[in-house]
Formats: sequence, C-alpha cells, structure tokens
Amino acid sequence: SSSSSSSSSPSKQIVVQAMKGRTMDICVGDDKQIRTVLNFATHDFLGMSSNEAIKASSRDALSKYGCGSCGPRGFYGTIDVHLQLEDAISKFTHTEGAIMYSDGASTASSTVAAFAKRGDLIVVDEGVYEPLVAGITLSRANVLWFKHNDMADLRRVLEGVQKRDKSLGRKKNDQRRFIVTEGLFKNTGTIAPIDELVALKHEFNYRLILDESFSFGTLGETGRGALELYGKKPMHDAEIITISLENSLGSIGGVTVGSEEVVDHQRLSGAGYCFSASSPPFTASAAIQSLRQLECKTELLATLQRNQSYLYTKLREMSTQIFKHKLVVTSDERSPLVYLELTEDATTGNREVLLDRIADKCLEDGLAVLSMVRPDSGNNKTSWPPALRMTPSAALTEWDIDDALNILKKAVMSVKM
Repeated sequence: SSSSSSSSSPSKQIVVQAMKGRTMDICVGDDKQIRTVLNFATHDFLGMSSNEAIKASSRDALSKYGCGSCGPRGFYGTIDVHLQLEDAISKFTHTEGAIMYSDGASTASSTVAAFAKRGDLIVVDEGVYEPLVAGITLSRANVLWFKHNDMADLRRVLEGVQKRDKSLGRKKNDQRRFIVTEGLFKNTGTIAPIDELVALKHEFNYRLILDESFSFGTLGETGRGALELYGKKPMHDAEIITISLENSLGSIGGVTVGSEEVVDHQRLSGAGYCFSASSPPFTASAAIQSLRQLECKTELLATLQRNQSYLYTKLREMSTQIFKHKLVVTSDERSPLVYLELTEDATTGNREVLLDRIADKCLEDGLAVLSMVRPDSGNNKTSWPPALRMTPSAALTEWDIDDALNILKKAVMSVKM
C-alpha cells in the first residue's frame, strides 16, 4: 500500500507490520525502522479487525477447519460456517436469503452480471465504483448513465426511455430494467438520496441493485445501511443488495441479500460464486462474530458517528479559519469517508502533487491519510479532482482526532500553494 497514488512520480512502498486499531506499525521504503502512526487510512470503520473476540473466533475456526476451502461452493467448497453466515446476515438485514462470495469486489461485479444480460437495460449513477462498473461491462446490457446523485437527471433518463417505448410500441416488461447505485459512494463520500431514487424506481417500474458495501455498518440507526437511513425496506424498495464484508465487518468476502429467487439464481449464475474457491472458513467465522458485535454493542456505531461529527466540525472550522477555503470538505457529513479537495483557485501548481506532499508530511509526523487520484466516472464524462481522504473509526478518541488535525494543519501550512 502507499500513502500516495500519484502518477507523476513513484511513491515509496509502505509495508504494514501490525494493525492495532487506532494505530498501525509501518515501514516506509527501504527504511526497516518500524514507526507507529495514527490510522486514518482504513475502511475498518468499527475497529473490528483488532477485536479480540473476533480474533479468537478466527483462531478457533482455523484450528477446526484449516485454512483454505480448496474448492468452489458447488464442488465441496461449502463449509457449515458459510451457511451460518448467510443465515445470520439474512436475518440481520430482514431478507429471505443471502449468498456469500469469497471477494468483496467480485460480489458486486458478479451480482450485476448475473441478472443483467445482453438486451437488458441498466441505468447507472456515474459515480459508482469500479466493481460495479466491471459488472455492468460484463453484463453486455444496454447502459444509460445519469449525473451523480442528480434525481432530476435520472428522471430525464427514465422519461426518455418511456418515450422511446411509446414510439416503438414496446411494453415495460419486454425488457428487464435495473437502476444501479451505491448507498455510500466510495469515490466521493456522498450518500444516495434513496427516498427520491426509490420513488422513481417504483414510478417507472425498475428493479434496484443497491451496493451497501460502505454504508453497511456505518449508516442507519442500527448500521443496516442507506436503506435503513431512509426508512426503506429490502426486497421491496431494493430487490438486490450487495454488501462487502471487508469494511465495517473487518473480514474478507462479500454477500448479496434479497429474496430466495435472487439468491438461488446466483448459485448457478454468479461467476464469482461458481468458479472461485470459496472463502477460508475462518473469514466467515470472523464475519459472524463481527455481526454479533454490531448487533449487540450499539456503542460501536454511536462512537463512530460521534467521531465523524467531531472530525467534520473541526475540519470545517479549519477550512474557514486556517486554510481560507483553499482546502475544503466535499463529502457528506454522515459519511465516514471524509474527502478534502484543494479548490481551483487555491494554487497554480499541480494539485495532485501538492496533496501527495501533504500526505507524505502527515505520514512523516505520525498520521496515515490517503492522497488519491480518483478514477473517472464510468461513462468517462466526469472527472473527480484529486483529494485527501481521512477515515475516522470507532477505535479512535477525540484526542486522537485532535492530534491528527494538528498534524494535518502543520502539513498543509508547510506546503507552498
């Protein structure tokens, strides 16, 4: 991994030696000296990867089953803990069933491609992340894009399809149609307006494929995601929901939840399920224990959200009072993916290089953040500017956040705009 993803110059490799919740031990480049830094560069939003109960559950499973499953799910690769996880997450999400994949990214790409085929129609938010774009490409379906989180533009696209139906004399059910979006967008830290989106989905009779990989465990009263945040129901308001186990649950793999038909269809049509070796059993055991922690220890989510609120408040104050609106927050305040961008008038220099320098200076002073060159939109019509990303977690304290902000302030002030 690297603190910088700049394409302008090679960055030093960062090797993680140990994960310790709020901190991690790292070595940078050829320097073998181990340094401890505050970890604001993780997707482990609830601190599950360092939870002792989860570690113990993983060790027990490793002792019982060994490491790899050594076969796809349909060929002696299904272990009882895989089924137990599917049952547990189905109950937690109030759906009829769940199917587990061995990789978080292939969960999204395999699920989309399992349902949408050549001749079908997919209407997609242009801000979706790479695994969804891969699934859309693999499906070979007809694709229409709408502007990121712009419900007026989505209506324009749907009405355009409706007009074309009338001109061709085509009925709605002559073609399978899907809307694809994320609950919490990985690349922007923004949240989909699920209430408006669901209303349009019902009005125009589309199925909704919703990726909750980053919203699961972070949004909603109990961490069930963006649907819960907006008071909507799985299976009715979103027929197909994909969830990564690699973020809030601190494990490996992913699941798709929905009706029995949605799940059963993927057991024969989900490429990542049918052809990849199934997850090592201990990863399923870890996810089961994480799910129990999320359900029983409600203070985890409360702490995360409190830390987020504190970080956003302080960053906005710094943006106004210290950075003079040159470095601004662009993500949603309900999001644990906190994005900071340099405004266009902040500098005449290369913003990507400047952000790399800020991230490198932060790391030097004991804070891990990410300088990111974000991919263009799936339709290649929108480019997201480079950004710094900070991710608070439930493992942090307010003192940690204050320390991180002081380091960030020092780093920004040391860089000549």
